Amino acid sequence: MKTTIYTSKFFFLALLGITTAISSCSRDKDTVPVIPPSDGTEMTLDGGEGGSSAENTVFVDLSTDTQKSIKRTSWSLGFYNGSQFRVILNNTAGASALKVNKTDLNAVSESDINLDDLAISLGTPGAFDNIDDLTGDLTKTLIPEISATESSNQVFVINPVGGSHGATISADNLYKVRILRSGNDYTLQYAQLNATTFQSLTIKKDDTYNFNYISLENGPITIEPKKADWDIEWTWSLYFGGAGANSFPYGYSDLIFINYLGGTTAAEVVFKDAEGNDNGKPSFADFSESDLAGISFSGSKGVMASDWRKTTGTPLGAQSDRYYLIKDSSGNIYKLRFTSMGAGNPPTDGGTRGYPELEYKLVKQG
Repeated sequence: MKTTIYTSKFFFLALLGITTAISSCSRDKDTVPVIPPSDGTEMTLDGGEGGSSAENTVFVDLSTDTQKSIKRTSWSLGFYNGSQFRVILNNTAGASALKVNKTDLNAVSESDINLDDLAISLGTPGAFDNIDDLTGDLTKTLIPEISATESSNQVFVINPVGGSHGATISADNLYKVRILRSGNDYTLQYAQLNATTFQSLTIKKDDTYNFNYISLENGPITIEPKKADWDIEWTWSLYFGGAGANSFPYGYSDLIFINYLGGTTAAEVVFKDAEGNDNGKPSFADFSESDLAGISFSGSKGVMASDWRKTTGTPLGAQSDRYYLIKDSSGNIYKLRFTSMGAGNPPTDGGTRGYPELEYKLVKQG
């Protein structure tokens, strides 16, 4: 009787082992399906209300035909998730900032600054001292890299929504911040300018995103998609007017920036000359994979910027003499052109300002 019970248990365990092994082998053979990138589509971006000062920033992922729109003034500071400890201001809201030579946040008030020094000198050559770097170079952020030596991190006064000369800047709208390291993370101390107490917030690095974002009014907020999930952004932003030594800060509508920190690169192809004649380069419709030879892709944030459209001169609107090649972080290459943006009154390209239209097509799969 005992032998029979033992044999039954042994048989059951053996059978269970065989079943498990078969199941494991079956699972080992299962593969996660690979979703191919989009072949391309047409898209209207949701820039929202405001026309030439449209309220949204729009992030676009070409390989999945998706866009994400979010109010560009909804964040104040971006905390870099890479190896550097860098913090950016919101150029898409026209933010400005001043350093105060103090490290005690509670000891800083309106009396420590001249409010007018926060005004942005739009159109004044070289007036970049109170705004963040416009190229996206993280070694040149207005707030220096956050030091591991706590006493080296000073207080900054932030005007989250900016203002040009002539605008009234109220202390009630300003914040004071001090940012420290906390191991591999950040500690943000912040308060309204004349407050005598402050709040403290730990911001943990997450390398699936380029930045973690904070609204000084409302706290943490998600702005960008994960860094692997977007390629270009369309937005209003501070950017460069003029050229060279005569360049100056200027508020631009309809700017296009690439996801340069996430590995996106791009190239411009102008296939017509100034008189509108073909210059020997393939048109948007004709460009194919064989034409990629000799194309030089750039990782510059502003490789597209405002060159794709005109708001003065002729012809207004989306420029039909050019298109762009976008290489995403997976190596997929798309050709992309804007077909309307709504410039002019009435719009000369048939579009609606704040809702630009584009089309793109996969040229080479990564």
